[in-house]
Amino acid sequence: MVKRDLIKQVILLVSLLLGLIALRAWVFEPVTIQPEMANAYLKEKDLIITVRGADATYGDFILYEVDKKEYVGRIIAMEGDSVTYMDDVLYRNNEIVHEDYLSRLPHVEYYTEDFTIASLTEQAHQVLPEGTYLVLNDDRTNLSDSRTFGLIDTKQVIGRLTFRLTPLSDFGFIDTGVTQQ
Repeated sequence: MVKRDLIKQVILLVSLLLGLIALRAWVFEPVTIQPEMANAYLKEKDLIITVRGADATYGDFILYEVDKKEYVGRIIAMEGDSVTYMDDVLYRNNEIVHEDYLSRLPHVEYYTEDFTIASLTEQAHQVLPEGTYLVLNDDRTNLSDSRTFGLIDTKQVIGRLTFRLTPLSDFGFIDTGVTQQ
C-alpha cells in the first residue's frame, strides 16, 4: 500500500514538473530587466513574465530579439500606420499621440530625434508594412530600438510583457501608463 502511494506521488510530481517545463517552453518567457531596458515602469532587476503569442497593441511593452540579443520596448505603431516624430511630438496617422508615460521619466525633458517611416526604411515605405511594429524605448536617448534596428518584424517578437513577479511590492500586472485616447 505504501509503495503504491509513493509511486502515485512520484508520477504526480513528474507530471507537474513536465507541465511547468512545457508552459515555460511554449507559453511563458521570464525576463529580468537589465539596466538598458529599464524605464519609469520597468525597473532594473524586475522579474517579468512575458506571454508568447499574446496580442500586443499601442503602448504595450514587448520582448523582441535582434541579432540573438533580447530587447524590451514599447509599441508606438503597427502595420498600416503612418508615423512622424517631429519636435518631440508623435503623429500617428496624422493625429497627435500624447505620450503621458514619458512625463514619469526621472529627467523632465526628453528629446527624440525627428523621423518618419520613410526615413527609418530608407524611403522604402511610407506606412508600416504588414507584420511590423515601430518600437521605441521610453528613454529616448537609448537608441537600441526601431531607430537603429529598423521596423521590428512580428517574427522577432518573443512576447508581450504581462506580469511582474519581483519585487513583491510591485507584484501584479504591468501598468504601461498609457491612457485611452
